[in-house]
Amino acid sequence: MAARTEAGASSLRRRRSLRALVLATAALVLLYWGAFGWMVYRAPVPYEAIDLDHDGSVSFDEADYVSSFGMRTIYRQGEKCVEYYAEKDGHALKLVCPK
Repeated sequence: MAARTEAGASSLRRRRSLRALVLATAALVLLYWGAFGWMVYRAPVPYEAIDLDHDGSVSFDEADYVSSFGMRTIYRQGEKCVEYYAEKDGHALKLVCPK
């Protein structure tokens, strides 16, 4: 009878370990997609413009690049405009001028 109890306890531990592993994996997947969604949402440019290599999809690296942005004031044809730029290298992402 003791052998059955030990086997049942071992099986229960395995099930709990598997459940913990599945929940941890699901949490990591949700965290990844949540971070990706937040970076795309926070970006100052539309989704289509985030696809920097124009391959038809937005990668995590592209979303990360565009979501780390700064703003600077520039003058274009005598108008005061706001330029959004990538903080990583200073390249312009978007220019907003009053109409």
